[in-house]
Amino acid sequence: MLELDLTLTAEQTLAECRGRGLVVRSERELAGLAGSRHWHLGIPGRAGTLELNEWHDRVWVKVHPLRDGGWAEALARDLSAQRTG
Repeated sequence: MLELDLTLTAEQTLAECRGRGLVVRSERELAGLAGSRHWHLGIPGRAGTLELNEWHDRVWVKVHPLRDGGWAEALARDLSAQRTG
């Protein structure tokens, strides 16, 4: 499983993903982490899931094996390389 920390905020990451055509498929709290936020994002009509997580001051993305869909890992790496302005 790929897991990368981001310097972007969750809101900046969501905006960047929406700008690339992704939609939020689900949003919930991470099990056992009160106050956390967890999103599943995807491209409509395509396989693959990018997971976005926020807890305290940490924001990170995950891509599970077999859920890349040909795009999620590359996007996760691109997001992790971006720096806040």
